[in-house]
Amino acid sequence: MNRIITLLSAAAILLSFPSCNKKNNDEPKESRAKRTVLIYAIASNNLASYLTDDKKEMMQAAPDVAGLGNDVRVLLYSVASQSATEATLAELLPDASGKWSFMPFKTYDRDTFSTDPTRMSEVFEDMRESAPADKYGLILWSHGTGWIPNFSDHKVPEGMAKSYGMDKYQGVTDYCDLHELSGAIPDRMFDYIWFDLCYMMGVEVAYQLRNKCDYIAGYPTEDWSMGMNYETTLPMLVSSTPDLEGAGKAFYDYYNDQNMAVTVTVMKTDGFERLAQAASDIYSKGNRPQNAIGLQNYSRLKTAMYDFGQYTKKYLDLSDPEAAALVSEFDDAIQEMTLYAGCSTKNFNGTQGAFNPDEYSGLSCYFPGTAATNTDSYYFSLDWAKRVNP
Repeated sequence: MNRIITLLSAAAILLSFPSCNKKNNDEPKESRAKRTVLIYAIASNNLASYLTDDKKEMMQAAPDVAGLGNDVRVLLYSVASQSATEATLAELLPDASGKWSFMPFKTYDRDTFSTDPTRMSEVFEDMRESAPADKYGLILWSHGTGWIPNFSDHKVPEGMAKSYGMDKYQGVTDYCDLHELSGAIPDRMFDYIWFDLCYMMGVEVAYQLRNKCDYIAGYPTEDWSMGMNYETTLPMLVSSTPDLEGAGKAFYDYYNDQNMAVTVTVMKTDGFERLAQAASDIYSKGNRPQNAIGLQNYSRLKTAMYDFGQYTKKYLDLSDPEAAALVSEFDDAIQEMTLYAGCSTKNFNGTQGAFNPDEYSGLSCYFPGTAATNTDSYYFSLDWAKRVNP
Protein backbone atom coordinates (compact mmCIF):
# COMPACT_ATOMS: atom_id res chain seq x y z
CA MET A 1 0.00 0.00 0.00
CA ASN A 2 1.45 3.35 -1.04
CA ARG A 3 0.86 6.87 0.21
CA ILE A 4 -1.57 7.87 -2.55
CA ILE A 5 -5.07 9.29 -2.66
CA THR A 6 -7.27 9.51 -5.70
CA LEU A 7 -10.41 11.47 -4.76
CA LEU A 8 -10.90 14.60 -6.85
CA SER A 9 -13.46 17.26 -6.45
CA ALA A 10 -13.89 22.00 -5.32
CA ALA A 11 -11.42 24.95 -3.81
CA ALA A 12 -11.37 26.81 -0.57
CA ILE A 13 -9.85 29.88 1.05
CA LEU A 14 -6.27 31.05 1.00
CA LEU A 15 -5.03 31.88 4.45
CA SER A 16 -1.82 33.62 5.34
CA PHE A 17 0.27 33.64 8.49
CA PRO A 18 2.58 36.39 9.78
CA SER A 19 6.25 35.57 9.42
CA CYS A 20 7.37 37.18 12.65
CA ASN A 21 6.41 36.96 16.29
CA LYS A 22 7.48 39.68 18.69
CA LYS A 23 7.37 37.47 21.75
CA ASN A 24 9.73 34.93 20.22
CA ASN A 25 12.03 37.51 18.66
CA ASP A 26 12.45 39.06 22.11
CA GLU A 27 13.49 35.74 23.70
CA PRO A 28 17.04 35.74 25.06
CA LYS A 29 19.40 34.16 22.53
CA GLU A 30 20.52 31.49 24.98
CA SER A 31 16.93 30.20 25.36
CA ARG A 32 16.68 29.40 21.68
CA ALA A 33 17.68 26.15 20.07
CA LYS A 34 19.87 26.10 16.99
CA ARG A 35 17.18 24.13 15.15
CA THR A 36 13.64 22.91 15.70
CA VAL A 37 12.15 20.38 13.30
CA LEU A 38 8.38 19.98 13.16
CA ILE A 39 6.93 16.76 11.77
CA TYR A 40 3.33 17.48 10.81
CA ALA A 41 1.71 14.06 10.53
CA ILE A 42 -1.86 13.32 9.53
CA ALA A 43 -2.49 9.61 10.06
CA SER A 44 -6.27 9.69 10.48
CA ASN A 45 -6.53 7.41 7.45
CA ASN A 46 -5.02 4.06 6.42
CA LEU A 47 -1.51 5.16 7.48
CA ALA A 48 -2.07 5.06 11.26
CA SER A 49 0.09 1.99 11.89
CA TYR A 50 2.89 3.41 9.76
CA LEU A 51 3.06 6.53 11.90
CA THR A 52 3.48 4.29 14.93
CA ASP A 53 6.38 2.57 13.16
CA ASP A 54 7.97 5.87 12.09
CA LYS A 55 7.78 7.19 15.65
CA LYS A 56 9.66 4.09 16.81
CA GLU A 57 12.32 4.79 14.17
CA MET A 58 12.64 8.37 15.40
CA MET A 59 12.97 7.25 19.01
CA GLN A 60 15.58 4.73 17.90
CA ALA A 61 17.52 7.53 16.17
CA ALA A 62 17.27 9.95 19.10
CA PRO A 63 20.53 8.92 20.86
CA ASP A 64 22.39 9.65 17.62
CA VAL A 65 21.10 13.23 17.38
CA ALA A 66 23.69 15.48 18.99
CA GLY A 67 22.16 17.98 21.42
CA LEU A 68 18.61 16.68 21.03
CA GLY A 69 16.26 18.36 23.48
CA ASN A 70 18.57 21.34 23.90
CA ASP A 71 20.55 22.57 20.88
CA VAL A 72 18.13 20.86 18.52
CA ARG A 73 14.51 19.89 19.13
CA VAL A 74 12.02 17.61 17.41
CA LEU A 75 8.28 18.27 17.64
CA LEU A 76 5.56 16.00 16.31
CA TYR A 77 2.08 17.25 15.57
CA SER A 78 -0.12 14.26 14.90
CA VAL A 79 -3.65 13.05 14.60
CA ALA A 80 -3.01 9.38 15.12
CA SER A 81 -6.13 7.68 13.78
CA GLN A 82 -9.62 8.21 12.44
CA SER A 83 -11.07 7.49 15.87
CA ALA A 84 -8.75 9.87 17.75
CA THR A 85 -10.76 12.53 19.57
CA GLU A 86 -7.86 14.97 19.70
CA ALA A 87 -4.61 15.85 17.96
CA THR A 88 -1.40 16.35 19.94
CA LEU A 89 1.81 18.35 19.80
CA ALA A 90 4.64 16.40 21.41
CA GLU A 91 8.41 16.67 21.80
CA LEU A 92 10.99 13.90 21.48
CA LEU A 93 12.62 13.86 24.93
CA PRO A 94 14.24 11.40 27.35
CA ASP A 95 12.50 10.37 30.56
CA ALA A 96 14.24 10.05 33.93
CA SER A 97 15.70 6.69 32.93
CA GLY A 98 17.01 8.07 29.64
CA LYS A 99 14.41 6.36 27.44
CA TRP A 100 13.35 8.54 24.51
CA SER A 101 9.68 9.08 23.70
CA PHE A 102 7.30 11.68 22.33
CA MET A 103 5.93 13.62 25.31
CA PRO A 104 2.69 15.50 24.51
CA PHE A 105 2.46 19.06 25.83
CA LYS A 106 -0.57 20.39 23.97
CA THR A 107 -3.80 18.91 22.65
CA TYR A 108 -6.15 20.16 19.94
CA ASP A 109 -9.80 19.38 19.32
CA ARG A 110 -10.91 17.59 16.16
CA ASP A 111 -13.54 20.21 15.34
CA THR A 112 -10.87 21.75 13.11
CA PHE A 113 -9.32 19.40 10.60
CA SER A 114 -5.55 19.03 10.57
CA THR A 115 -5.78 19.75 6.83
CA ASP A 116 -7.40 23.11 7.53
CA PRO A 117 -4.89 25.97 7.04
CA THR A 118 -6.13 27.58 10.26
CA ARG A 119 -4.97 24.54 12.22
CA MET A 120 -1.63 24.50 10.41
CA SER A 121 -1.07 28.15 11.21
CA GLU A 122 -1.97 27.52 14.84
CA VAL A 123 0.53 24.68 15.11
CA PHE A 124 3.31 26.70 13.46
CA GLU A 125 2.72 29.46 15.99
CA ASP A 126 2.71 26.98 18.87
CA MET A 127 6.00 25.54 17.59
CA ARG A 128 7.63 28.98 17.65
CA GLU A 129 6.35 29.72 21.12
CA SER A 130 7.22 26.36 22.67
CA ALA A 131 10.49 25.61 20.86
CA PRO A 132 12.00 28.87 19.53
CA ALA A 133 15.04 28.32 17.34
CA ASP A 134 17.42 30.03 14.98
CA LYS A 135 16.34 27.67 12.17
CA TYR A 136 13.25 25.55 11.56
CA GLY A 137 12.68 22.51 9.38
CA LEU A 138 9.30 21.10 8.36
CA ILE A 139 8.50 17.50 7.45
CA LEU A 140 5.00 16.98 6.07
CA TRP A 141 3.77 13.41 6.57
CA SER A 142 0.56 11.91 5.20
CA HIS A 143 -1.02 11.18 1.82
CA GLY A 144 -0.40 13.38 -1.20
CA THR A 145 -1.48 13.96 -4.78
CA GLY A 146 0.97 16.70 -5.78
CA TRP A 147 -0.71 19.76 -7.27
CA ILE A 148 -3.83 17.77 -8.20
CA PRO A 149 -6.65 19.01 -5.98
CA ASN A 150 -9.03 17.04 -3.81
CA PHE A 151 -11.40 19.85 -2.90
CA SER A 152 -13.12 20.13 0.49
CA ASP A 153 -14.61 22.83 2.67
CA HIS A 154 -13.16 21.91 6.10
CA LYS A 155 -16.59 21.60 7.73
CA VAL A 156 -17.32 19.05 10.46
CA PRO A 157 -19.46 17.01 10.14
CA GLU A 158 -21.25 18.30 7.05
CA GLY A 159 -20.17 16.77 3.77
CA MET A 160 -17.65 17.99 1.26
CA ALA A 161 -17.26 16.83 -2.00
CA LYS A 162 -7.57 18.79 -1.54
CA SER A 163 -3.46 17.74 -2.43
CA TYR A 164 -1.98 17.28 1.04
CA GLY A 165 -3.41 15.26 3.85
CA MET A 166 -6.51 13.12 4.15
CA ASP A 167 -7.95 13.74 7.57
CA LYS A 168 -10.91 11.44 8.23
CA TYR A 169 -13.26 12.20 11.11
CA GLN A 170 -16.95 11.61 11.79
CA GLY A 171 -17.52 10.23 8.31
CA VAL A 172 -15.97 13.23 6.56
CA THR A 173 -12.68 13.25 4.63
CA ASP A 174 -10.84 16.56 4.39
CA TYR A 175 -7.88 17.74 2.31
CA CYS A 176 -5.68 20.80 1.86
CA ASP A 177 -5.11 22.06 -1.66
CA LEU A 178 -1.88 23.61 -2.88
CA HIS A 179 -3.09 27.22 -2.67
CA GLU A 180 -4.12 26.66 0.94
CA LEU A 181 -0.89 24.89 1.84
CA SER A 182 1.13 27.74 0.37
CA GLY A 183 -0.99 30.28 2.20
CA ALA A 184 -0.60 28.51 5.55
CA ILE A 185 3.21 28.26 5.47
CA PRO A 186 4.89 31.56 6.36
CA ASP A 187 7.46 32.87 3.90
CA ARG A 188 10.97 31.70 4.84
CA MET A 189 9.93 30.43 8.26
CA PHE A 190 11.41 27.03 7.47
CA ASP A 191 14.78 26.72 5.80
CA TYR A 192 13.69 23.37 4.38
CA ILE A 193 10.47 21.52 3.70
CA TRP A 194 10.58 17.76 3.19
CA PHE A 195 7.49 16.03 1.79
CA ASP A 196 7.40 12.48 3.15
CA LEU A 197 4.38 11.63 1.02
CA CYS A 198 3.48 10.82 -2.56
CA TYR A 199 3.82 12.97 -5.66
CA MET A 200 4.75 16.31 -4.09
CA MET A 201 8.02 16.87 -5.99
CA GLY A 202 6.33 18.32 -9.04
CA VAL A 203 7.46 21.59 -10.58
CA GLU A 204 4.01 23.05 -9.87
CA VAL A 205 4.28 22.32 -6.13
CA ALA A 206 7.91 23.36 -5.80
CA TYR A 207 7.39 26.63 -7.65
CA GLN A 208 4.29 27.47 -5.62
CA LEU A 209 6.40 27.08 -2.46
CA ARG A 210 9.56 28.72 -3.80
CA ASN A 211 9.33 31.63 -1.36
CA LYS A 212 8.54 29.45 1.65
CA CYS A 213 11.92 27.81 2.20
CA ASP A 214 15.52 27.64 1.00
CA TYR A 215 15.41 23.93 0.18
CA ILE A 216 12.62 21.60 -0.82
CA ALA A 217 12.69 17.80 -0.98
CA GLY A 218 10.29 15.04 -1.88
CA TYR A 219 9.27 12.41 -4.39
CA PRO A 220 7.73 12.94 -7.85
CA THR A 221 6.36 9.41 -7.69
CA GLU A 222 4.58 7.52 -4.98
CA ASP A 223 6.20 6.81 -1.65
CA TRP A 224 5.93 3.46 0.08
CA SER A 225 3.65 3.52 3.13
CA MET A 226 6.67 2.99 5.40
CA GLY A 227 7.88 6.40 4.30
CA MET A 228 11.30 7.70 5.18
CA ASN A 229 13.80 5.52 7.05
CA TYR A 230 13.94 7.89 10.02
CA GLU A 231 16.34 5.76 12.03
CA THR A 232 18.96 6.86 9.47
CA THR A 233 17.70 10.21 8.15
CA LEU A 234 16.51 11.92 11.34
CA PRO A 235 20.02 12.73 12.65
CA MET A 236 20.83 14.26 9.25
CA LEU A 237 17.66 16.36 9.15
CA VAL A 238 17.75 17.56 12.75
CA SER A 239 21.36 18.70 12.80
CA SER A 240 21.89 22.43 13.25
CA THR A 241 23.39 22.26 9.75
CA PRO A 242 21.21 19.60 8.11
CA ASP A 243 22.65 17.17 5.60
CA LEU A 244 19.76 17.20 3.14
CA GLU A 245 21.82 15.65 0.38
CA GLY A 246 22.85 12.84 2.69
CA ALA A 247 19.27 12.25 3.77
CA GLY A 248 18.16 12.07 0.15
CA LYS A 249 20.85 9.52 -0.67
CA ALA A 250 20.08 7.48 2.46
CA PHE A 251 16.39 7.38 1.52
CA TYR A 252 17.18 6.36 -2.06
CA ASP A 253 19.67 3.68 -1.04
CA TYR A 254 17.28 2.22 1.54
CA TYR A 255 14.70 1.32 -1.09
CA ASN A 256 16.90 0.83 -4.15
CA ASP A 257 19.15 -1.62 -2.31
CA GLN A 258 16.02 -3.72 -1.71
CA ASN A 259 15.17 -3.54 -5.42
CA MET A 260 12.11 -1.42 -4.64
CA ALA A 261 10.87 1.50 -6.74
CA VAL A 262 12.04 4.87 -5.42
CA THR A 263 12.55 8.48 -6.48
CA VAL A 264 13.76 11.43 -4.43
CA THR A 265 14.94 14.96 -5.16
CA VAL A 266 16.48 17.68 -2.99
CA MET A 267 16.63 21.16 -4.52
CA LYS A 268 17.51 24.75 -3.70
CA THR A 269 14.59 27.09 -4.27
CA ASP A 270 16.59 30.19 -5.23
CA GLY A 271 17.02 28.89 -8.77
CA PHE A 272 13.37 28.52 -9.62
CA GLU A 273 13.05 31.87 -11.38
CA ARG A 274 15.94 31.01 -13.68
CA LEU A 275 14.37 27.62 -14.34
CA ALA A 276 10.98 29.19 -15.01
CA GLN A 277 12.52 31.59 -17.51
CA ALA A 278 14.35 28.76 -19.26
CA ALA A 279 11.15 26.73 -19.51
CA SER A 280 9.14 29.75 -20.64
CA ASP A 281 11.65 30.45 -23.40
CA ILE A 282 11.32 26.89 -24.66
CA TYR A 283 7.54 26.87 -24.48
CA SER A 284 7.25 30.19 -26.34
CA LYS A 285 9.80 29.37 -29.06
CA GLY A 286 8.99 25.69 -29.51
CA ASN A 287 5.86 23.77 -30.41
CA ARG A 288 3.56 22.18 -27.90
CA PRO A 289 3.88 18.37 -28.00
CA GLN A 290 1.11 16.52 -29.80
CA ASN A 291 1.30 13.51 -27.49
CA ALA A 292 3.12 12.03 -24.51
CA ILE A 293 4.86 9.23 -26.39
CA GLY A 294 8.28 8.54 -24.90
CA LEU A 295 7.68 10.47 -21.67
CA GLN A 296 8.18 8.83 -18.28
CA ASN A 297 4.92 8.94 -16.32
CA TYR A 298 5.52 9.05 -12.58
CA SER A 299 1.84 8.87 -11.64
CA ARG A 300 -0.64 6.07 -11.19
CA LEU A 301 -3.42 8.57 -10.58
CA LYS A 302 -5.95 9.42 -13.27
CA THR A 303 -3.92 12.53 -14.07
CA ALA A 304 -0.48 11.77 -15.48
CA MET A 305 2.66 13.42 -14.10
CA TYR A 306 5.42 13.31 -16.70
CA ASP A 307 9.11 13.94 -16.30
CA PHE A 308 9.50 17.70 -16.41
CA GLY A 309 12.77 17.70 -18.36
CA GLN A 310 11.54 15.24 -20.97
CA TYR A 311 8.25 17.08 -21.40
CA THR A 312 9.93 20.48 -21.79
CA LYS A 313 12.47 19.28 -24.37
CA LYS A 314 9.69 17.65 -26.37
CA TYR A 315 8.73 21.19 -27.43
CA LEU A 316 11.92 21.42 -29.48
CA ASP A 317 13.35 19.90 -32.59
CA LEU A 318 16.63 18.86 -31.02
CA SER A 319 18.28 18.68 -34.43
CA ASP A 320 17.77 22.45 -34.78
CA PRO A 321 21.00 24.29 -33.83
CA GLU A 322 18.97 27.04 -32.13
CA ALA A 323 17.50 24.45 -29.75
CA ALA A 324 20.93 23.63 -28.31
CA ALA A 325 21.27 26.94 -26.47
CA LEU A 326 17.76 26.65 -25.01
CA VAL A 327 18.37 23.11 -23.80
CA SER A 328 21.78 24.03 -22.38
CA GLU A 329 20.30 26.87 -20.32
CA PHE A 330 17.47 24.64 -19.12
CA ASP A 331 19.81 21.81 -18.10
CA ASP A 332 22.22 24.21 -16.38
CA ALA A 333 19.37 25.76 -14.41
CA ILE A 334 18.20 22.38 -13.07
CA GLN A 335 21.71 21.16 -12.37
CA GLU A 336 22.60 24.26 -10.37
CA MET A 337 19.50 23.84 -8.19
CA THR A 338 19.76 20.12 -7.53
CA LEU A 339 21.56 18.84 -4.44
CA TYR A 340 20.50 15.25 -4.95
CA ALA A 341 18.34 13.31 -7.40
CA GLY A 342 17.84 9.57 -7.37
CA CYS A 343 15.58 7.38 -9.50
CA SER A 344 15.31 3.59 -9.59
CA THR A 345 14.91 1.68 -12.83
CA LYS A 346 11.85 -0.11 -11.42
CA ASN A 347 8.49 1.66 -11.28
CA PHE A 348 5.68 1.24 -8.76
CA ASN A 349 3.99 -1.39 -10.91
CA GLY A 350 7.09 -3.48 -10.30
CA THR A 351 8.29 -3.22 -13.90
CA GLN A 352 12.06 -3.35 -14.14
CA GLY A 353 13.49 -0.84 -16.61
CA ALA A 354 10.32 1.27 -16.71
CA PHE A 355 12.23 4.31 -15.44
CA ASN A 356 15.45 5.53 -17.04
CA PRO A 357 17.50 7.33 -14.37
CA ASP A 358 19.38 9.18 -17.13
CA GLU A 359 16.10 10.83 -18.14
CA TYR A 360 15.15 11.72 -14.55
CA SER A 361 15.06 15.51 -14.16
CA GLY A 362 14.04 15.31 -10.50
CA LEU A 363 10.65 16.93 -11.07
CA SER A 364 7.33 15.90 -12.55
CA CYS A 365 4.96 18.14 -14.46
CA TYR A 366 1.46 18.23 -15.90
CA PHE A 367 0.67 18.06 -19.62
CA PRO A 368 -2.00 20.80 -19.90
CA GLY A 369 -5.28 19.70 -21.37
CA THR A 370 -4.98 16.04 -20.43
CA ALA A 371 -7.07 16.05 -17.24
CA ALA A 372 -10.70 16.66 -16.37
CA THR A 373 -11.92 20.21 -16.97
CA ASN A 374 -12.05 21.29 -13.32
CA THR A 375 -8.57 19.85 -12.65
CA ASP A 376 -7.17 21.53 -15.77
CA SER A 377 -8.72 24.85 -14.71
CA TYR A 378 -7.13 24.53 -11.28
CA TYR A 379 -3.71 23.97 -12.88
CA PHE A 380 -3.96 27.32 -14.66
CA SER A 381 -4.60 29.04 -11.32
CA LEU A 382 -1.14 28.00 -10.07
CA ASP A 383 1.91 30.26 -10.16
CA TRP A 384 3.85 27.90 -12.43
CA ALA A 385 1.14 27.74 -15.09
CA LYS A 386 0.78 31.52 -15.09
CA ARG A 387 4.55 32.04 -15.29
CA VAL A 388 5.55 29.69 -18.10
CA ASN A 389 2.62 29.08 -20.42
CA PRO A 390 2.61 31.40 -23.46
